Amino acid sequence: MSVDLQEAMNMVESLPVAELRSLLSTMGKNKKGLKRELVLRIKELLQKECRPEILFVIQDVYQHRQSSKASNRSNIPSSAEVQMFKLPMYDTLQTIVAPMALATTVGLKLHSSLISFQLTQSQLARLKNSQEPKSGLKPLQVVLRFCYTESIGVEEDQYPPQILVIVNGWNCSPQVRYSSSAARSEPSRPCYPINLTPLLRQTDKNLVTIFWRGNDKHYSAAVYLVRVFTSADLLEQLQNKAVESKEQCRQKICEKLCCDSENEIATTGLRVSLICPLAKTRMSTPCRAQSCAHLQCFDAGFYLQMNEIKPRWTCPVCHKPAPFETLQIDSLLSGILQSTKQTVKEIEYLSNGSWKEVSEKRESIKIPDPSSLSFIDDDDVVDLTQCSSDDDDDDKLQCNKRNV
Repeated sequence: MSVDLQEAMNMVESLPVAELRSLLSTMGKNKKGLKRELVLRIKELLQKECRPEILFVIQDVYQHRQSSKASNRSNIPSSAEVQMFKLPMYDTLQTIVAPMALATTVGLKLHSSLISFQLTQSQLARLKNSQEPKSGLKPLQVVLRFCYTESIGVEEDQYPPQILVIVNGWNCSPQVRYSSSAARSEPSRPCYPINLTPLLRQTDKNLVTIFWRGNDKHYSAAVYLVRVFTSADLLEQLQNKAVESKEQCRQKICEKLCCDSENEIATTGLRVSLICPLAKTRMSTPCRAQSCAHLQCFDAGFYLQMNEIKPRWTCPVCHKPAPFETLQIDSLLSGILQSTKQTVKEIEYLSNGSWKEVSEKRESIKIPDPSSLSFIDDDDVVDLTQCSSDDDDDDKLQCNKRNV
C-alpha cells in the first residue's frame, strides 16, 4: 500500500485536471491554473512536505482512475437496495451519501475507494448550532458507516479487514480489535459509525479515502448526518413516550391467568421477579418489548447502558429481538416497585387482578419431641438383609408380609 515520492509524482502526471484540483484542495493550496501548472505545484509541494497521508490520497486517486478504465473489474452486487440497521444512539437526520458498493479490483490485495461530498449551507448551519453550549441541542455529527453489500435485508455495521480511512488528507481510522490474527480477518463488532465532523471542510468538497484488505466479501459505505444520543437520553424518551398503562398490563395478566375450557387445571397465580435478569439487582424502570409474550421485565436503564457499549438488542428473558423502538415500560410493575420494600424480591399476580408479595421464608424441618416417641420392640424389627438374597420371588413375598 505504501508509495514512494517518485511513484507519487509519476501518478500525478497521469491525472486529469479535475482530480489535480481536488488534490490541491486537499492540501489546502491554490487549485487554479492549467494542467502543467497544477502538476508542477503538486510536485513542488511533495518535495517540500511529503506526508504519508498525502501519498495515500494520491495513490487512491490514481488507483480509482485506473480502476474505472479497467475491463477486469470484478462483479459487485448492486447496493441500490442496501439498508443499514437503525441505530438508536444515532438518529439519522439526512443521508449525505447513500450506501454505495466499495469497488474491488482483481489482482490487488489492498483495495481503495474514494467518496466525495460537499455539505450544504443548511447542513453546516445545523452542525454549528448543535455545537453551541447554550443551544440545549444534542450534538450533530457527520458519520461514515460500513456494512456488507447485499440485495435484501437490513445489514448491521461491519468494517472491512485492515481498514484505513483518510479524510481530507488526515488519518481518521477507527480503533478496532480483531478476534483473529489472520490478515484478512474482519474487525470484531461492534463497529461504530466513524465521526468525520472534526476533519470536514465548510466551503469545499470533502474527500474520504478508504483502504482495506480484500477477502471474499463485498462491502458498502454511506455518509449520514446524525444526532447522537446517550443511554440516559433514550431512557428519558421511554419514560415520556413508551409507557404501557396499568389497565393494559392488567389485561395481559388476565389473559395469562384465563382458564382454558379444555383444561381441567386453572392457573391461579403468576410469579414475577423484581430482580433484573441482567443487572441481578432490583429493577427501577421495568420494561419489555411489545413482541415479548412473558410478563417478566428487565431494567430499562441497565439494558440501554449495555446496548450502548455493545449493541445486541436482545431480550434477556426470551432471547428474541428487542429493539429500542419496541420497548415499553410496565407502569403496573413500576408502581409495585415503588410501593414495596427493597427486601421484596418477588411478587405474585392473582386471578382477581390483585397481587401479593412472595416471602422467602424457608420451611423448617420439625424435630419431634423424644418423649412423644414410642419404643419399638426388638421382635418387631425386620432384618432387611434377609430380603437381599437371591431366593425366588415367593420367598421375597413372604419376607415382605412380616409385620413391622
